Amino acid sequence: MALVTRQTVSFNGESKVNEQIIATFSARIPQDSGNSNVSMDITNQQLYELNKKEVRKDQAAFQARVYEIEDSLTAK
Repeated sequence: MALVTRQTVSFNGESKVNEQIIATFSARIPQDSGNSNVSMDITNQQLYELNKKEVRKDQAAFQARVYEIEDSLTAK
């Protein structure tokens, strides 16, 4: 038996309207190899329904940033 460790980058974001959090985003990105884990949690369903378009734009921007981090880690 041997200990195996892996270092990851954690990245988090929030989608807000009028300082109210509608959704949170999180990502765990391995620094060496492997698959990233990206998730979104809706924290206010009513506000989400009213602001879907904006939240989805935030989600796309968050995913784009995850890709940037992944690319910067694999470029080394």
